[in-house]
Amino acid sequence: MWLKKKTLALLFMLMMIVGVGEAATAETINNGEELARMQRLAIAYPDYYQSLDKEPTINEFINVLYEAGKVSKSKIISYDEMANKIKQSTGIDIRVIPKKEARKIFKEHVYKYADGYVFFTLANNSRLNLFCEVYVPNTNELAYVLRVEAGKSDESKNAKNYKTMAEEFYRAFDKAVQTELKKKEKE
Repeated sequence: MWLKKKTLALLFMLMMIVGVGEAATAETINNGEELARMQRLAIAYPDYYQSLDKEPTINEFINVLYEAGKVSKSKIISYDEMANKIKQSTGIDIRVIPKKEARKIFKEHVYKYADGYVFFTLANNSRLNLFCEVYVPNTNELAYVLRVEAGKSDESKNAKNYKTMAEEFYRAFDKAVQTELKKKEKE
């Protein structure tokens, strides 16, 4: 666990350093072998806090992330669909319990329904960054990270821009999966 936290911290620092010189995206692949197996990708409850009245609510943001997934070649499983499946199998509605407990239960059960799950974090600072982390459900190991950066203005903090950023993630993830599949074919 300690090593995983150190690795994640190092990756985050590396992405921030790369982000200073580059304006669009920063991609890291930790476990490419697992990417090729991910045909069904579930959306986990994101880290998102509405800072302006005109920004989407958390539920609208979750829907934006799911709608953006329509550009993906993977089957995208919405957070609500995952919550329903978990409720059917456990009787626990992860939509109404505290976020920390809900995330724990999600991680314990996601492997039954998906080949991977994506955790979105929207950093709503001076620059708008969407961090997209894809995990392997059986081990909860980080397999793929993409940072999508947008403009500095408050005007960029809207559902349309968030959808565009999420679509960029799905396209980049699909490309990484295809690269891994081609690499496996050559071996």
